[in-house]
Formats: sequence, C-alpha cells, structure tokens
Amino acid sequence: MTIRPLGAACAAAAFFLIAGCEEQTPGTASPQSSAVPGISEAPASTTQTSASRPSATVSEATTPAAGGAVAHTPDGAASVMEEYHHALGDKNLETVCRITEPAFDGGMKECRELTPIQFGMFSADDVKKLKATRVDRAKLQSKGPDKVVVPPGAISPHIAMMAADPKAFTMAWRGGTWVVVA
Repeated sequence: MTIRPLGAACAAAAFFLIAGCEEQTPGTASPQSSAVPGISEAPASTTQTSASRPSATVSEATTPAAGGAVAHTPDGAASVMEEYHHALGDKNLETVCRITEPAFDGGMKECRELTPIQFGMFSADDVKKLKATRVDRAKLQSKGPDKVVVPPGAISPHIAMMAADPKAFTMAWRGGTWVVVA
C-alpha cells in the first residue's frame, strides 16, 4: 500500500479504507470459500505433555494485551485482528502501530503520524463498536501458513468508515506474530 501526501486526514482515512486491499495477479481470482482451508502447522514440541493441545507455532513475544501467546494459525490472526480493532477503539497508538506498521510505506514513523488523526475521525458509536469487534473465524481465508485474509464480512459489528467502502485485511506472519500488511 502506498500512502502519499493527500493531507493528513485523507491519508489516515485512506489507510483504514484500503488497509485490507489484497494485491492480485491479473487473471486470478480470490477464493470465494468462506471456510478456512487446512493450514500446515509446525510439529508439536517433543517436550509437550498434553496430547489434546494443538500443534501450532507460538511465540512468547506475541502476547496480546488480553494475555496469552498468539498462535501461528488463522485463529491467531483473527485474535490479532480483534486486538487491532479494540486498540483503535481505545486509541492505543502503540498497539495499532505494532500491528499495522508493515502496511505503511513509511513504517512506524508514518503510522505514528497518521493514526492519531484516524482516532479523531471515529464517532462515539464507532468507538463503542470497535471495542466490541469480533472476527468470525469461519469466514477467514487462509492463503498458506503465513497469510490470512480477513474479509469485511468476517468483522462485526461494522463501523461507518469501514461500511462505506468495505475491504479485506491481509495479514501475514512476521517476526513471530500476525500483522496487517495490506
């Protein structure tokens, strides 16, 4: 995604509205299935003691604000997407930029400059809805072990800014966590 100087408010709105645009190769189509296809997971640790525990790569460095590690699975991506929306509602710049930095051409610096403007664009109703956001895991689209697309229909409740021009969020597994990349 490229954010160019359109004015700070326009750039902030543009990020939120196009953050989920997925790049596609001409002549290809996105899968329409709402089910999450199988994902290859890392083998379970040999020191794992519980047979009922799923084998997923987990990083201690990816502890969301709610506690616990983020799994290298579509469910982990959904948890981070929920954390992102809750952080928007809480106007938590650090968390928002930690999750969305890769989507900004200017990285962390650009995120820290534009996101506070975005915070000011939310109505009281939007803030309430952002804090209550949930992601329907059944609607996620796995694009392999390191990429998950979160279509707009998977996120509820919808806020006015997103409903006006719904886009999918593309998330990637980087540095031991899920981040928004487009």
